[in-house]
Amino acid sequence: MKNKFIVILLAVVCTIATSCEKTFLDTAPTASVDAASAYATTKNATAAINGIYRALILRYLSSQGHSGHPAMMIILDHMGEDLIIGTTAASWHVGETRWTAHRSETNNMARFPYELYYRVIGNANIAIANIDNAVGPQAERDQVKGEALALRAWSYFNLVQLYGKRYDASAKPNSQLGIPLVLTPTTEGLARNTVEEVYTQINKDLQQAASLLKTTRAFKSHINLEVTKGILARVALTQQNWADAAKYAAEARTGFALMSETQYQDGFADITNPEWMWGFDHLEDQSEFFGGYHSYISCNYNSTVIRTYPKVINSLLYDKIPTTDIRSKMWVKAPTAANSVVPPGGVRVPYLNQKFRLPGTPSTSAMGDVPYMRAAEMYLIEAEAKAKLGDDAGAAKALFDLESKRDAAYKLSTKTGAALLEEIYFNRRIELWGEGFRFLDLKRLNQPLNRNGANHIASITVLFDVPPGDVQWEFLLPRRELDANKAIVQNPL
Repeated sequence: MKNKFIVILLAVVCTIATSCEKTFLDTAPTASVDAASAYATTKNATAAINGIYRALILRYLSSQGHSGHPAMMIILDHMGEDLIIGTTAASWHVGETRWTAHRSETNNMARFPYELYYRVIGNANIAIANIDNAVGPQAERDQVKGEALALRAWSYFNLVQLYGKRYDASAKPNSQLGIPLVLTPTTEGLARNTVEEVYTQINKDLQQAASLLKTTRAFKSHINLEVTKGILARVALTQQNWADAAKYAAEARTGFALMSETQYQDGFADITNPEWMWGFDHLEDQSEFFGGYHSYISCNYNSTVIRTYPKVINSLLYDKIPTTDIRSKMWVKAPTAANSVVPPGGVRVPYLNQKFRLPGTPSTSAMGDVPYMRAAEMYLIEAEAKAKLGDDAGAAKALFDLESKRDAAYKLSTKTGAALLEEIYFNRRIELWGEGFRFLDLKRLNQPLNRNGANHIASITVLFDVPPGDVQWEFLLPRRELDANKAIVQNPL
């Protein structure tokens, strides 16, 4: 039977910081454009790849709160303990916060990431299958194929972490069920591959992408060699392959300078920031308005979400941040009109988010760029990996290189072992807050969810504890997929 979501939707929208000539790529209905035409030339193929990037930020399921990968970034942090809904007025992402949404096979949260990332995979498969025959320079064919391979690997990496059990390097091969590997243009339903098989394919795709891509690229919204190495570093960290994680993280950040303290306070909304390695360049004709990333995460967009239930940080986490650390200014513990920014009529609550801020007060435009990958993450990956390898000095040096840019008073850590790892994890939590890492970090580290003692509102949060390894760490597969694909089986209920 046909698979409901592993479908071939040829996304040929011409976007991403450029304009295209008026060709069929702009005007023909998406589903009617055949792959041979879309990939007949490298020029057409480049426009088709642009469409795949566009698919990352589209609104899915006709739902304002599920606008592509940026929405997943916010949701996955809501599912941790550090990104907190600040009042009882909340209407969006409450089920995700309570861990009920992803555990219902009929809920949007079972379906949303499955549809999002398999859409990218389906389009990438078309590119990979057709680009070798495109008319144009070999360098352009390599670029398109490399990006398609990297996008496919990145999508599978997101999916397997959500729908599969965590990767355990001590239990190779990881024979637990992952997700179906669809590697050719097809709509036939397939059985789930093992977690080990999925990671093997992810690494294969990324290595091939790295062999094809260069540092140069037209736009920072597209994947290049360094971003591919950054994804390799993330994958290696999740697989507990510490040596490769440290290696690729160091290589990935080459050419990207850490931002200054002034730049750190600019609002995390501008892709030209030198530290951003990859992100969404939000153009005026691509706005998701009330569904956009900054419509949910910023402190000053003039929306109901921001006015009535702003985001706050875990009080236990914030209270550990030194006052000399520039990141302490990203939240306001005791907000007043003088030291916090909110839209007109916006509530001010303790530990109020100020990290994500759009130009203007209030901001009537949701045109903020979205950070998919920053150099800071690579320093943290290297530090964690080296600490796991027993290289405490190397780990402390990587951490110092980052933290000394955030806190002029920071001293090279003399901690070792578990204490050093805790320092690294702490800095990872405050550095990457709101950027989509916390739920996945807890899962890969096999740590419990623990929201006790912080400023969570009990009636909103409801769920405070989940032990490591519990079935709730796995998303349920969507019911529509199960009905359409008889080869697939559900996760434990």
